[in-house]
Amino acid sequence: MIRKLAFIPLLSIMIGAHADENTFIKPVQFSFGSTLEEVRGEIDKECLSIEIQNITPITAPLAKTSQTQINCSGFMYGGQARNVELVFQDDQLDIVWILFPKEEKQTFISSFKTLYGEPTMEIDYGAIFLQANAAIRNEPSEVLFASNRQVKVMMSILKQQLAKPESSQLLP
Repeated sequence: MIRKLAFIPLLSIMIGAHADENTFIKPVQFSFGSTLEEVRGEIDKECLSIEIQNITPITAPLAKTSQTQINCSGFMYGGQARNVELVFQDDQLDIVWILFPKEEKQTFISSFKTLYGEPTMEIDYGAIFLQANAAIRNEPSEVLFASNRQVKVMMSILKQQLAKPESSQLLP
C-alpha cells in the first residue's frame, strides 16, 4: 500500500511534464481590465503565496496614478508551478509575466507556434505573437501576455527603437 501511495505523486509529476499545448494559453483568471481585488479573488487559492507590491516611482507607460503588482508563486502553467507577476496600471490589469527556466524556452516556443502560428516577429527581445498579444522573452525567460492597450504602447515603443539603429535594448 505504501508503494502505491508513493507512486501516485510520481505519476502526477510525469503527467504534468507532458502537458498539452492548451496549458500554454493565457489563464482565464487573468482578465485584462480587471481590478487588483477582482484578480486576487480569482487566484487566492491557486497561488502558494501572494505578495502585493506598490511600484514607485511608476515605470509602466500607461499608469498615471498607480502601478501595483501581484507576485504569485506556485501558479500552475505549462504543467508546472510557476512564479507569476501581474502588473496593474491605475488598478487595471494590463501585463502578465509568467517566469520559466530558460531550458524550457523551446517547449514554450513550440507550444505557442502550435496554438497561435508563427511569431509575428523575432527580435533580440524574443518571439512576439501579436495575434495573441503575447511574447516569449529571452532574458529573463518569461511569457508575456498584454492587454490591447498595453500592446499599442509596446508596439509604438518598438517602432521608435527600431528606427534608431544604435538602440540595442528593445521594449521595457
